[in-house]
Amino acid sequence: MTAAKQEADRAFQYGQYDKAVVGYAEILERAPGDWQVEYRYGVSLAEVGNLAEARTHVETAYAANPASQEVAAGLAHVYFKLNEKQKLVQLLQQRGSNLNSLDSYMLLADYGIKMNDPDTATMAVNGAILLADGNNFQPYLMAVTVAEDVGDSKLATRRLRQAYTIAPKSGAVRAKAAEYGLALEPTTGLPPGQ
Repeated sequence: MTAAKQEADRAFQYGQYDKAVVGYAEILERAPGDWQVEYRYGVSLAEVGNLAEARTHVETAYAANPASQEVAAGLAHVYFKLNEKQKLVQLLQQRGSNLNSLDSYMLLADYGIKMNDPDTATMAVNGAILLADGNNFQPYLMAVTVAEDVGDSKLATRRLRQAYTIAPKSGAVRAKAAEYGLALEPTTGLPPGQ
């Protein structure tokens, strides 16, 4: 069983999802109940286009391990592929607020952009900024992307200047500042916050 799992895991790791599906299906048939196998099997099914069955397996894995950000992200991905936007938003919003999950808010902001839903993206990025409490520049860079997406260059510039205050040496912040033509000096930064 260990060799079969290692082979399926290797196929999963290298994006050979058709091989992973076969391997994980055999493992689950012989020994059901391993949430990691359920998760990887579900993600593999989604990648080969079997979305309905993928959902069942990833939801099973999530029910067994609701604290896992990896499984939650996989479930959100399946919901996205199934065009179940309401379930995706509900899943990540609840994780963001109930578990104080910065990663869930950031992922939700990204999906908000992909779904052309600026309200969701804005809500999620604001939740991430609130959770980060001025200690992480990444929500501010995501806020720049969200603001750009809705055409609000003034807000994008403000969020970028806040990111600069938090992480003035970050390559990502510096690159974005160069895009905006911002001089990198002590007066560039703005205090973090909403």
